[in-house]
Amino acid sequence: MALTKASFKVSDLISDLVFRGKIKEQVIEVYKTFLMFNAEKNHGELLKEINVLDHYFYLGGHLNLIKEEHLKQLQNGFLVFKSHIILAMNENDKSDTGSHKGARLSDERELASGGESLNAKQKKIMEKFSSKDTLKLAEILELFPDISERTIRNELTFLIGLGEITRDGRGNGSFYRLLK
Repeated sequence: MALTKASFKVSDLISDLVFRGKIKEQVIEVYKTFLMFNAEKNHGELLKEINVLDHYFYLGGHLNLIKEEHLKQLQNGFLVFKSHIILAMNENDKSDTGSHKGARLSDERELASGGESLNAKQKKIMEKFSSKDTLKLAEILELFPDISERTIRNELTFLIGLGEITRDGRGNGSFYRLLK
């Protein structure tokens, strides 16, 4: 609910009425999907709707319609929200052993026979933690010069959801810490 309110407050500051309207429509879509999520546990659809909203805000920031500090706060909020959803996905998958209900995950989130499998980017991030227990986002981004920050943040969200790492601090002072 707090993220919905924050999204509406930031969208109210956007001067382009059409763009503002699109963002507000998407905020409502996320909220409706969240309400369905609680009833139906439709994780993939909720993640998709949050990503669409996140991309709208990213575009607004790129077009200088949204202040950078507002954009960063929303992105951090989306990151935390998505990590909670991914945790719920993993919990459902663990409780659904024997059934095929939890087997429909994206390729990156596919369950291997012994546990969760990691894609190449996630493995590279985890390897970087072998030399240091804490890393700043900038250090992780250096590993992937040709990949967008948004993609790397999504990978970090997934690793947070798996309980491999955690994010501590706020804003530029935040860092990622190895848990296992």
